Amino acid sequence: MTQPAFSRTVLAGIDAACTAFAGQEHVPGLAAGIVQQGRLVHATALGLADREAGRPVATGTAFRIASMTKNMTALAILSLRDRGQLQLDAPLAQYVPQFAAVKPATRDSAPVTVRHLITHTAGFVTDDPWGDRVLGMSPAELDEVIATGHLFARPPGLAFEYSNLGYALLGRVLTNVSGEPYQAYMRRTFLEPLGMAHTTFDAPAAARGDYAWGYRLDGEVWSRERVEPDGEVGAMGGLATTVLDYARYVALLLDAWPARDDPETGPVRRSSVREMVLWHAPPFVPDPLPGARAPQPSAYGYGLTHSSDALLGMRIHHAGGLPGYGSHVLMLPERGWGVFAFGNRTYAPMSRLTLQIAEMLHAASLPPPVAAPSPALMRAIDAVVAAYASGRIEAGDRPFAVNFLLDTPARLRDAELAGLKERLGEGRLESIAPIHALAGRFVLACANGRLNGTVTLSPEADGGIQKLVLSAAVD
Repeated sequence: MTQPAFSRTVLAGIDAACTAFAGQEHVPGLAAGIVQQGRLVHATALGLADREAGRPVATGTAFRIASMTKNMTALAILSLRDRGQLQLDAPLAQYVPQFAAVKPATRDSAPVTVRHLITHTAGFVTDDPWGDRVLGMSPAELDEVIATGHLFARPPGLAFEYSNLGYALLGRVLTNVSGEPYQAYMRRTFLEPLGMAHTTFDAPAAARGDYAWGYRLDGEVWSRERVEPDGEVGAMGGLATTVLDYARYVALLLDAWPARDDPETGPVRRSSVREMVLWHAPPFVPDPLPGARAPQPSAYGYGLTHSSDALLGMRIHHAGGLPGYGSHVLMLPERGWGVFAFGNRTYAPMSRLTLQIAEMLHAASLPPPVAAPSPALMRAIDAVVAAYASGRIEAGDRPFAVNFLLDTPARLRDAELAGLKERLGEGRLESIAPIHALAGRFVLACANGRLNGTVTLSPEADGGIQKLVLSAAVD
């Protein structure tokens, strides 16, 4: 089912929210985009890309997106994994030989692996202030960090701790395994195939065109941040891009849903994109955003954070921050929506805006379509409906797994049915909500209320009901 386009009134409200946010957060210039069903359906551009010259932001203005680069780096690592060129659980030293000389955190520490790096569980210290100022690091300087740095805060694999150094090392992995510089691999694998012609790691070159200069505000005094050059560690946060370009990348990620049998058309497998958003690191509850709903349980995947949002469903997101910039991308894969926003003020909290926009879209949209139940699930629910009507669990078609009547004998099931029917009266099937192909919830509308049920099937070829839970909701 294709979601209808959002109305002009809704989009005008989103533009107004962007304007209000820029004023409240003192962001000189802002650009935002909404991706729906694989294309950019709305873009907002407001404020100034250059305060001194009075040049406005446009949809083609380039902003630095900082750590939003990380998920593209992670996806590049998976592209090499998918081709059999590296293993996620191989020791890092296999691909970065200099790392073999690094003293482990403790004598009994496991080796640092590529998977540790992409999940921020290598044991390195969180290093945003340092990382944000060293994008121009040379290969020799990174080698020196590897050789002489104090790398470990704790042994690898014990905790999530956000590490720019870890992603810098992934850039070295990509260079060494692919046989070409990280930036060249990224251009060839992603930027060129996706038509992202105005996206680059070379911020000084981008600054010669339509570029959003980065600013900081100290009290009431504005100053322009220096342009951090491209270097050896761009994999941790070096990209500069535009609304028009970045929408193409968001569309690539969202195209991985739903899982299907269609031919692969992207630079990476759809299953690898979906793998990125699984909970690969220890879960946490984020700090609350001012004025927002209570935060939802979250965990880091590969370059993306996955939050289980009670309102929006599966929410995939990542922030970016550099001196002069703030950015955020938020995706709702189950709906095919993506929202992203860029601002040119140091560490502008763009995640507040993207969440607000997503909630506005949710409020203005139809409920997500419910998937059709699988034939096996439909057969099982029909059997439960027949059993309720007759008062005998073994009436009619009985698709039971071997455990079902052993766990709860038929006489007890029949007594349960009789008790429910005495309270609720006759019923008819009202709705089915599949959880997946082998489980679902259903509702019977009854004379005196509703019968709520959840059924789970067994994994056999001709699977039957292995679990059935019934409850009454009396009017």
